[in-house]
Amino acid sequence: MKQTFSILIIFLISISGFAQCEDIDKLELGGTYLSRTRNYIPFEIKHKDSIERENTFYPYDIKNIEKYSDFILKKAKEYIVIRANIDFYNKLQMGEFQVNFLDSVKAEYDNPELYELSNYKVTYWILFTYRNNDFKYAFGLEFDKDGKMISENKFPDFSLNPEFENLNEPCRALEKVKLDKRFKGKKIELIELAYLNEINSFCWLIKEKTDQPKELGLNHYEIDLFYVNAITNKIELIKEQNGTIIACGYEKPKFVKKKN
Repeated sequence: MKQTFSILIIFLISISGFAQCEDIDKLELGGTYLSRTRNYIPFEIKHKDSIERENTFYPYDIKNIEKYSDFILKKAKEYIVIRANIDFYNKLQMGEFQVNFLDSVKAEYDNPELYELSNYKVTYWILFTYRNNDFKYAFGLEFDKDGKMISENKFPDFSLNPEFENLNEPCRALEKVKLDKRFKGKKIELIELAYLNEINSFCWLIKEKTDQPKELGLNHYEIDLFYVNAITNKIELIKEQNGTIIACGYEKPKFVKKKN
């Protein structure tokens, strides 16, 4: 009982220390979890006849394309296990399985002809979610109809970086960036787990906060993205991001007191 109590105290102290880190509330889900295209049919990995998500029904499950999906899921597993290992694969949660059609073919859920995928030039996109302690990272892998992966690498090669899962806490990365002179006078927009293929490592991506527009109309902005090695805590890359923000508003009419 005494040993259990001691473990509980240590756990609470670690949680408390993590929670006190300034800007840790800006930690978000990282990765490439958005749909690759708008012209696709989504399938759930779990076998159900009808699935409701945000008041939208996905009427078909993956069994409707089983002879295709089984082949692609096998190819995905082979790639992940060879690049990482079986332990990494077993930690992943498979989410949506998307069949992407060319723009010339309208993706309609209730068209049974579209489920004969050999008749169409399609690609497959599978969403995976990786969890490491309290951190989550989502990534999609895309394959052509022959099972060749056509997307970029989304996680480290274990043979070249066997320590890639030993992640530092994001608080260390936040501290590192805030002490850097290139971040002086700036604020944090978000922090998330990312992957840099150039260094074969996960990184903590820290995004500088965009200033609020000072004028109505188009406002140009330039911010920095800091990539901090999640293993060594070294700033590996600072990437500039620029764009425009449209500021809208109206001038409040003045109230003029009517004379008697």
